[in-house]
Amino acid sequence: MNAPTALTALLSQAAEPARLREIPYNYTSFSDREIVIRLLGERGWTLLQSLRDERRTGRSARMLYEVLGDIWVVQRNPYLIDDLLDNPRRRGQLVEALNHRLGEVGKRRTPDVDAQRDALVGE
Repeated sequence: MNAPTALTALLSQAAEPARLREIPYNYTSFSDREIVIRLLGERGWTLLQSLRDERRTGRSARMLYEVLGDIWVVQRNPYLIDDLLDNPRRRGQLVEALNHRLGEVGKRRTPDVDAQRDALVGE
């Protein structure tokens, strides 16, 4: 028989915000904040937070987080590092994909619309 659950306990759990992770491949206990700080420093996290409030479609943010996710996975996996060192073609494909994503983010910059925001994006 199932033990009864108090309704107040369920309601308090529902009121807590869900922990949203935007960095893909993050199967660690590290939060997005911790990963960004480890990769880009505290200033990088502050910039991302200020730009987060101004998102329009989120496509550039998603691509940036994909790049950070790829870097994070490679840094944390010595087998993957060895594989990339042993396979120049595969390493080249990864670098090409990273550069492509960053290039797409760069294409979406609009310095003529908001120069101050563009300076933050470029940083």
